Amino acid sequence: MRVDHFATLILALAVACDPALAIAQTPEQSNLLVTAPFDASAKFRAVHIDTLDPFLQPVFEASRRSWLKVLAAHHTTDGRGFFVQMGQHTLMTLRSFNSFTEYDALRAFRAHVEDRLGPGGKAARQAYDSTDVALRTPHNTEVWQREPEGDYHAAGNTLNEYTAGYMLAVSFHVDSNDYDAAWEQIDSALHKASYPISRISFFSTIGSGKQIDFWLAESRSSFKAAGTAYDAVARITGASGATALFLRAKSASSDLTIYDVEPRAELRSPE
Repeated sequence: MRVDHFATLILALAVACDPALAIAQTPEQSNLLVTAPFDASAKFRAVHIDTLDPFLQPVFEASRRSWLKVLAAHHTTDGRGFFVQMGQHTLMTLRSFNSFTEYDALRAFRAHVEDRLGPGGKAARQAYDSTDVALRTPHNTEVWQREPEGDYHAAGNTLNEYTAGYMLAVSFHVDSNDYDAAWEQIDSALHKASYPISRISFFSTIGSGKQIDFWLAESRSSFKAAGTAYDAVARITGASGATALFLRAKSASSDLTIYDVEPRAELRSPE
């Protein structure tokens, strides 16, 4: 599944390190932003993670809402993309793109936002940035690459990371190809069981180096009502067969983390 990631990483490092490919200094590069910001079919996602101090999170969010009013008044966007909340105190943004030339243009577009706000742009940007005191670690930017081989598409479930009302995010390091072999059999059993919750998969090409899976539902309650993927597989393979498959996948992976993820539409950029 990850055979082309090395080439992608080399290209990304070239964009980051070569002065000729460094971040553009003129906002005209925005015409290179050809991918729709929330295009779920795009190859990459620009990801930013803000972990917030619980006591300062309301201040951070209020500042974001005020900033969005400034952007709307000037008919522009900051290019941050779609906001979701992971757990209680972490906000994450996602924005689609298809090439690292486009990613470079996106970075330039974001950097020049105050230029699009007229004479008061610098002051408005500084006021917004002042609430960065609310940030805690981890606070980082990543690039995720789509991993269609890790998807499971439930019949009738057309949700994606931009349209789901609830997602269960599972991230982990894949330590051997045995994970992929186990997943292939799990995927087959899920189809036979007509499990109603779809899964889409990403790989953190620049960042954690983890695989990130989103299990997609219309709501938290519909996700719970669907039951677990393990139970669905067990209906096909039997409990012992399901246990063997999930243990095989677990033994071929490490550093597992699981998050409840819900959209924060009121914070999203006016793309």
